Amino acid sequence: MKSLLKRQAVMDSGVFKVMILASTLIIFSILLIGTFVYTFTEKEVVKKLKSRDLVTVAELISTKVDARIDKAIETSQLMAHDPAILDWLASGETNQQLTDLVFRKTAYIHEELAYSNAFITNVSNGHYWNHYGELIDTLSTEDPDDEWFYQAIDERKPVDVDFDYNEELGGAFAFINVLAGPQASPTAFVGVGMSLSDLSEEFTLYKTSEGTNLWLIDSNGSIYLSNNFEDNGKNIQDIITPSAQKQLLSSNQQGIQVIEYVTNNGDLMDLISNPLQSTQLQLLVEIERDETVSFLKTIRWNTILAVVISIVSIIFFFFYISRKLANPYKRALALNEELEAQVELRTRELTERNIQVMDSINYAKRLQESVLPSNEQMMREFPEHFIVWKPRDVVGGDFYWLKRVGKTTLVAVGDCTGHGVPGAFMTLLAVSALHRIVDQVGANNPAAILAALNQTLKETLHQEQLDGATDDGLDIGLCSIQTESITFAGAGCVLHRLDEDGLQIWKGDRKRIGYRRTAMDYAYTNHELPLGEANYYLTTDGFYDQNGGAHNYSFGKKRFAELIQSYSHLTFPEQKSRFIEQLDAYMGNEEQRDDITVISFRCGFPNKS
Repeated sequence: MKSLLKRQAVMDSGVFKVMILASTLIIFSILLIGTFVYTFTEKEVVKKLKSRDLVTVAELISTKVDARIDKAIETSQLMAHDPAILDWLASGETNQQLTDLVFRKTAYIHEELAYSNAFITNVSNGHYWNHYGELIDTLSTEDPDDEWFYQAIDERKPVDVDFDYNEELGGAFAFINVLAGPQASPTAFVGVGMSLSDLSEEFTLYKTSEGTNLWLIDSNGSIYLSNNFEDNGKNIQDIITPSAQKQLLSSNQQGIQVIEYVTNNGDLMDLISNPLQSTQLQLLVEIERDETVSFLKTIRWNTILAVVISIVSIIFFFFYISRKLANPYKRALALNEELEAQVELRTRELTERNIQVMDSINYAKRLQESVLPSNEQMMREFPEHFIVWKPRDVVGGDFYWLKRVGKTTLVAVGDCTGHGVPGAFMTLLAVSALHRIVDQVGANNPAAILAALNQTLKETLHQEQLDGATDDGLDIGLCSIQTESITFAGAGCVLHRLDEDGLQIWKGDRKRIGYRRTAMDYAYTNHELPLGEANYYLTTDGFYDQNGGAHNYSFGKKRFAELIQSYSHLTFPEQKSRFIEQLDAYMGNEEQRDDITVISFRCGFPNKS
């Protein structure tokens, strides 16, 4: 009798119709959802591709090009403000000692910094000197080839970047001309020339596929650089279609533009146009659409497969559950209660562990802060000073250090490998090593202190061999302030000095402290600073490297130097406030990328010059 009732219940027509109707609705819903999901995904992928991904590609490549040109401009500006060059020009090019010094520097720029040439053009006599101190030419108003020089004098632009494609040399060149002396009456034009052939080779590395092309063009469409070497020297009109040219000319060239067009072969292409910040040139990146969204084919087939599997699985389980489970709602409630209990238990455990971890990190912060100089110590040595110390996390890898030895004061900033707890461990190790080293080698030779610190860290961390287990170290800038002199030595850090003569920058050595590739006996360099009262600024690279602004670029060394010059007339507490305000405003909604440390102080002696 029970078996008969079960069969009747299973074969009941009303129940069967409800199951068929429910299954149909489920199948229709899954098909509708699958179609909607794929269509929406395709639309959003193309939208994201054109609004973000392609823009990011163009910005990345543009940043690389701008960085090359900005570096050349910075080198030329350093030449224009070099006291030796200005004194040599003022002497009428007759001081032999200054002549030797000046052309040692220009030869270094040519040979070590790999510029094609470095030049000095005297406004008063038209002498054109190359990097080896050879008088190449005496410029004349009667020579048409010298017209650029006299036009530059009339325009008096502080910085001018000229691009030229030389068919004979088969390459493009950038020439940076910078005014030396007062802008109203310049004494010379100095600068460097750089071949863009290396940058052209880099362009080939930016290709993401065979359907990607890159060009650097001027306002007339002339191609200066391309990933295809045979395109160099051509015009962009010879390469892209007329419809793409029309869109390119009609677009707003004040910012990045993404143009969509179809080639003569019927391929859909995306063309990104991005004007460079440093010059009047424009970067074009062409990418084939099928290659950038090729993964959509995989998504389409995966969506179809997922729909089929979902339909079969849901229908199967629907019939199974409908026939086999007596009270599915009650089972669901019981399962939900069990899951809630497990979630609550796991949440409580995670909360307890998080509290323990944060307690440990906060205690580590107190330990790290205890080894930093106190405010009383800083005030004793530098009544006028400010410190910005902002670890990215609770603790960090940046530190500042102060030590008084007899009549000598040592002050430093350091940037250790890593962030958070690993970086903090390195700062404790570095500070401890500095104290011991100074007690051993003395305080008057910062270069010797850095050399000893390099040896100590390599031995302590067993990094004498290139195949060691770790490769940790630090960047550091160290000043030794004695009775009537200041000596600076650095490893990856620079020192800014601002006095009545303007801003001067001393770069430390390139080799960092403690890393496997830094030789055990590497000798660091001392820089003797001139006498006279001045403001000094030591900083790690966290301030420079913080991204933000309208284009999400790094803050940069140039903008940091402008901060110093803009606010140096304020008191040091006011300077600190302005530095932090400017950094916060530049960051906007961006997160802090690195530990940030800046220490500034005023120090000086009677000027005996």
